[in-house]
Amino acid sequence: MSATEHSNVDLVRDYLSAFNDRDRDRMTELLAEDVVEHGVHEDLHGHEEILEFLDAHFETFPDYAGETEEMVADGDTVVVRYSVSGTHTGEYRGVEPTGHRAEWTGIGMYRVAEGRIAEIWLEENRLSLLEQLEVVDPPAHLRV
Repeated sequence: MSATEHSNVDLVRDYLSAFNDRDRDRMTELLAEDVVEHGVHEDLHGHEEILEFLDAHFETFPDYAGETEEMVADGDTVVVRYSVSGTHTGEYRGVEPTGHRAEWTGIGMYRVAEGRIAEIWLEENRLSLLEQLEVVDPPAHLRV
């Protein structure tokens, strides 16, 4: 791993730590002002939109936290495989609070430019989340 890739991994690791700590100031420092996040929701533009989205998510899952499973860097991009969990105590996409604790997995790609996170792509297993919230049934052959 090159020195730049190592530095990019440290930057993303710092961002994810700030995310788990709900450290808005640190997240703002690590995100480019014009950062774009592409994910399971609409695209978010700028760190303020990202932080507002996260605030709403933290209201829905107040104990929401992520754990890094693996990180890989290639040039200006860092890929993170992670798991997250939280207790559903607020409305989520029209689903009333269930009180269920849920855990799901995802992959995030972070593009770094000029020492800040400039772009984020997120893919998460939200079907698993919806199954755990009992919004959808798992396929019959997977039911226990």
